[in-house]
Amino acid sequence: MADERTDNLAGLAFELSLRTLSQQEKSLDELRSRTGVLLTATALVTSFLGARALQDPDLRWLGIVGLAAAILSILLSVYVLAPKPNLNFAIHGAAIYEYFTRSGADLDNVHVTLAYWNREAWGENQASIDRSIILFGIACGGLLVAILLWSLKLPLD
Repeated sequence: MADERTDNLAGLAFELSLRTLSQQEKSLDELRSRTGVLLTATALVTSFLGARALQDPDLRWLGIVGLAAAILSILLSVYVLAPKPNLNFAIHGAAIYEYFTRSGADLDNVHVTLAYWNREAWGENQASIDRSIILFGIACGGLLVAILLWSLKLPLD
């Protein structure tokens, strides 16, 4: 039995556009969760390995380069976690009501228009999310470089 909103093509398009935005928001939440774990791991590794690697004056450059990589990881992680005001996952109901009552649109036209608006919001959001995913990858690489350099330094002590 079909829902009132999905008993026609316009309603179905609208429902699918809502689901797509919801899935996008969930993906962003997962990315931020993983970034929080990465930030915690970077802080722990830096406090244990980094501090020890920087104590010895021999091959100090390994410790300094490792510290720079860890700082890069921390900065990028904080950027990914920071709120992004340009992300939009919902349209205000009152604004929709006012807009469409003024235009006198029927429900099918409302659904189609909202589906297109949601697609536009998805595209704008995705550009920011893609950037965050790339920065997350770089932050992971920064942590790996720091661990590698500090691990090379420690056995030499």
